Amino acid sequence: MKFSKRQLLYDIDEILNQGPVRHSGGGRFWYGLAAGIALVLLLAGGYRFGGASRFCGACHSMETEYTQWKLSRHKQFACIECHMPDTNIAGKLAYKTRAGLNDFWHEVTRNYPAHIRLSSKGKDIMNGNCFRCHFSTIENTCMSGGGQNCLKCHHNLVHGQGIMKGGLKYE
Repeated sequence: MKFSKRQLLYDIDEILNQGPVRHSGGGRFWYGLAAGIALVLLLAGGYRFGGASRFCGACHSMETEYTQWKLSRHKQFACIECHMPDTNIAGKLAYKTRAGLNDFWHEVTRNYPAHIRLSSKGKDIMNGNCFRCHFSTIENTCMSGGGQNCLKCHHNLVHGQGIMKGGLKYE
């Protein structure tokens, strides 16, 4: 009588009342699935936490901007609502990663300028978000055609110098 190795292991386990031996590797699937779910939850939590205004204000270089934002008429909006592109999640992740690494590098090396300025891409993003939120206000004005620079007139609205002295009373 000829026995296979698998059958022999099965018989020994049954004799010892431990049940059959499983060699299918099915446990790895469940551990992998649990690790994958944990990773997704960790990344989603990190993305959400990284989008909070208190996170932006935690860096030394952003203390003044954060304080001015808290006194502004836009304090109900998170920093990312103005400073992130209005696009799909992949575009937001790509932009946030690039901008976050840049900010992290400058924070660690302590080489931020005394007065932080928006890049041309940052200005385009800001203007796009201004148009998106304020379209009903500007739809019957010369600003509705797009391509206009909201920051030309409203550059001190949220992070402006007048805010520290009691805030701006207009939009």
